[in-house]
Amino acid sequence: MPHPLVSVIIPNYNHAPYLRQRIDSVLQQDYPNFEVILLDDCSTDNSCEILRSYADDSRVSHVVLNDRNTGSTFVQWQRGMDLARGEFVWIAESDDVAHPTLLSTLAGQLTLHPDAAVAYCHSRLIDSEGQMLTEHNSRNPQPNDEGVVVHESIAFLRHMLIFNEIYNASMAVFRRSALDGVDPRYRDYRYCGDWHFWSSVCAQGKVVEVWQMLNDFRQHPAKVTEHAKTDVMKRWRDEQHTVGYIASLCQLTPLQRACWRGRITKRLRAADMPLADKTALRSEFPDQCSGAWWQMLLYEAGKTLFGFLRRRQDIRFLTAF
Repeated sequence: MPHPLVSVIIPNYNHAPYLRQRIDSVLQQDYPNFEVILLDDCSTDNSCEILRSYADDSRVSHVVLNDRNTGSTFVQWQRGMDLARGEFVWIAESDDVAHPTLLSTLAGQLTLHPDAAVAYCHSRLIDSEGQMLTEHNSRNPQPNDEGVVVHESIAFLRHMLIFNEIYNASMAVFRRSALDGVDPRYRDYRYCGDWHFWSSVCAQGKVVEVWQMLNDFRQHPAKVTEHAKTDVMKRWRDEQHTVGYIASLCQLTPLQRACWRGRITKRLRAADMPLADKTALRSEFPDQCSGAWWQMLLYEAGKTLFGFLRRRQDIRFLTAF
């Protein structure tokens, strides 16, 4: 395909059981103008054999099989983005599944909103066998939700400061030109490099949220994030680097910053980790983890005052207060 509008990157490592279903769900999209870039990070299963079997498809522009493992999902992302030719990019994780209209819906929204950097949909959770785990997720569409919401960049980044709204790469399509402003440090963070990356992308323009579940996000023990969660100290360090970066983009008022600092300090106090590790984090991130008692109290009082008793309470409070 000489001029694809969308570049679909499928980075794989040892996901052979899910790989054909993933690739087929991409090739069966009802949107015609895309290229597919297949990547493998030196898998030890039969992934490479599966990937090679798609090499003759006219929509597959690259099949890149590493002879040495990089040890980083995000290095593979970058490799795919360096090869991408499309105006839009979709990182379709190798263990997920897409609804046939995902690409036409999200690429269509980016075309409709030229000042948007990224468009994303919502996800269902599925297990290793492809069975749905739940649709009853507080982050998924409710009956009274709007079909499409266009968020201003700063407002959305304040959401991202509390939680990675784009929690699965497969649910988003972004404008390739946004990569010019992406902070390259995202490749350094094993646990939350995706959070760092998507925050950088969202800082480049508006964010379009489509209230449809067009993506199946697979949960299984081999996921990278499941392994990363076992190193609590590493997870905390990665997260603090990331939220500190996001805070620098958010233009927080002094009151919002005090509430945010109180929130992190309270979380650290309650964390199940050795006191020496908590002391190290307070020393390493004093502007985030060493809040005063009044900042923690302000954070708690604000939540109570606004009455947000569900998971989104921190987001709504920080945005409105």
